[in-house]
Amino acid sequence: MDRRSLEYFLAVVDTGSSSAAADTVHVSQPTISVAVKGLEKELGGALFVRTPTGLTPTAAGRSLIGPARQVMRDFEIAHESVRDTLGLRGGEIDIGTVPALAMSWLNQHIVNFRLKHPSVTVRVHLENDDRLINDRVRDGRYNLGLTVTAPNIVGLSTRHVGSQNLVALLPPGSPGAGEPIDIGELAHRDLITMQRGHSSSRRWLETELGQRGIEPQIGVVLGTPFDIVPMVAAGIGYALWWSPMYGESDCVVRPIRPAYERPINLIKRDQAQSPASLAFLAIVERSSESESLPVNTEGPHMITHNYTGEKESTS
Repeated sequence: MDRRSLEYFLAVVDTGSSSAAADTVHVSQPTISVAVKGLEKELGGALFVRTPTGLTPTAAGRSLIGPARQVMRDFEIAHESVRDTLGLRGGEIDIGTVPALAMSWLNQHIVNFRLKHPSVTVRVHLENDDRLINDRVRDGRYNLGLTVTAPNIVGLSTRHVGSQNLVALLPPGSPGAGEPIDIGELAHRDLITMQRGHSSSRRWLETELGQRGIEPQIGVVLGTPFDIVPMVAAGIGYALWWSPMYGESDCVVRPIRPAYERPINLIKRDQAQSPASLAFLAIVERSSESESLPVNTEGPHMITHNYTGEKESTS
């Protein structure tokens, strides 16, 4: 069993077919098939079963996925450590996060990090489920994770790095900027939101209003949060918005009653971190020691978002 065989195995897991896996890792399909068969012979059992939707891992295959990702991540750490010792530049970080944190805390920290380490590639993966982020940090797919719930999982460490407050985002020119507004006053306005399973703020609002015998008036339902601010700014409704978050300066912001606050948690594996990850954690440490983190709401957005989540959202 070697690194290359595990890489090919994981490519089949992630793509669901040997041909797609071959395209992903830039080798021929027979090379993938030979590598998988070699692993199966060495381990003494089938790793995949063919189904109408493609190749699906067997129970044995599923048990190999986590350790295989761990091995691949450890190889990456070893490679980066040598380069770091030799004074070479480079490296990469994969960070999993819910969208609302990518649009605020994470964005600013990536800006600070890239200004200091411009040769390191940062990849941000948007997920709708804290549990999925935790799993992917644990199995090595992501170096770090940002969640709004603290996991109690062996092998993972959690650090509280900030918080967000839920506010009402109203169209420009709305009265009462900065003044608290009761959610009951919002109930008969058009709400711009996401699908219920993708929006914790919508579920919270429905629960709170439901206790008063009221339902929110839904105006627009979106698939992602990135078009919410432009629609509010255009005057077609209001939104519940996690603050601080980019774009809110374009609208009128009012605190809500009852107040709703949630933590920002940074998740990492207990095992050794790559030099690039350690450098990012150092940036976080320094910002945590300062009184506050400046938020540049007009600055460039440097993140390429990979929106993959489909489960119930904590965003």
